[in-house]
Amino acid sequence: MELKARSHFIYLLITTMLLAGPACAAEVFRWVDENGEVHYSETLPPDFQDKGHDVLNRRGIVLDEDVSLTPPPPPPEPEPDENVPQELPRDSSGLPRPKQQYSEVEMQKRMDNFLMLRYESEQEIVDAMNVEIKQLAYDRRLLETGRDSMLDAYRGNIKQAANKQRSGQAVDDSASRDIDNLRSGLAKNQKELDLLMARELSIKTDFQAQMDRYRYLLEEWAKEQADS
Repeated sequence: MELKARSHFIYLLITTMLLAGPACAAEVFRWVDENGEVHYSETLPPDFQDKGHDVLNRRGIVLDEDVSLTPPPPPPEPEPDENVPQELPRDSSGLPRPKQQYSEVEMQKRMDNFLMLRYESEQEIVDAMNVEIKQLAYDRRLLETGRDSMLDAYRGNIKQAANKQRSGQAVDDSASRDIDNLRSGLAKNQKELDLLMARELSIKTDFQAQMDRYRYLLEEWAKEQADS
């Protein structure tokens, strides 16, 4: 609708300018600004005198067409230089991510230095891993205790409901809701236990990678000492 209204407005503007009578200019200029917008006017802006433009007569017929109304295409982007770090992908906000300050080699060297400063022996790596796993073990015990409690309640409610049905009594809605809530609680508890197990495996994998790197760096250091 907006495009249709704009076209109608331009049509009325041209018609008015072309048919206004002798007092109006006999020619109309059509030109494109730097933003690609098409303009119609009786006179050209000063900075467009020497630029391409179309000249129309009173009937809207193009008398002199210098350039196309389509603005010139933007210059092609230069080919990326492999030696120059490229911009990282933008985040969800649309803002560019900070440029990488270090190359992969420099980053690895910094990580290696931090690793050797953090641990003085392989045992310290094992101890650090055990601290994190111990915290997970505490959380797991809490979840397992809650699971056992809910499981006992769930089994008790199921047993009561079964006894009522065997005796010909109806199971009331509150008992059914309690059973459903306990079933949902058990499912949620199991999901949290699964996440803890996955987290424990991730911790062990991460510390094993640190151990492997630590041993590699020690071997390289020993080689350098032997060669010097």
